[in-house]
Amino acid sequence: MTKAIRGSCLCGEIRFEIDGEVGPAGQCHCSKCRKVSGTDGNAVFYAPAAAFRWLAGEDLIHRFVVPDGGGWASHFCRQCGSPVPLNGNDGTLFFVPAGLLDDDPGFRGYAAHIFVGSKAPWVCIADSAPKYEAGFGSVRVDRG
Repeated sequence: MTKAIRGSCLCGEIRFEIDGEVGPAGQCHCSKCRKVSGTDGNAVFYAPAAAFRWLAGEDLIHRFVVPDGGGWASHFCRQCGSPVPLNGNDGTLFFVPAGLLDDDPGFRGYAAHIFVGSKAPWVCIADSAPKYEAGFGSVRVDRG
């Protein structure tokens, strides 16, 4: 049996747990992910919704929908502002910000970089993970 992986927001009031294996981490470099993370991108991984469980603080989650953003939304802790996991559109997956983890998920490095075509000009992607101009399935690029 796999050990549960736990995570929390900055203030610790929102806590969650994932049972079983999680997907690999990816780094999104789009402008929205840069804004929501305050850094060069947003490192996330996927967890099956059936394996995801809120332990505390679900009532502290606030949702901001970007006006004219095509439904793009940010979920964050109302108390500390930390981004928090959000349920995917079809309800089968959670998108989990990797920086929230309190335990080791087992993956090392990124599986891919997406929206490299809109990354910040000061970012140099130095690892060997695949890079995509836009989302998965778009043109693969070598530049970083």
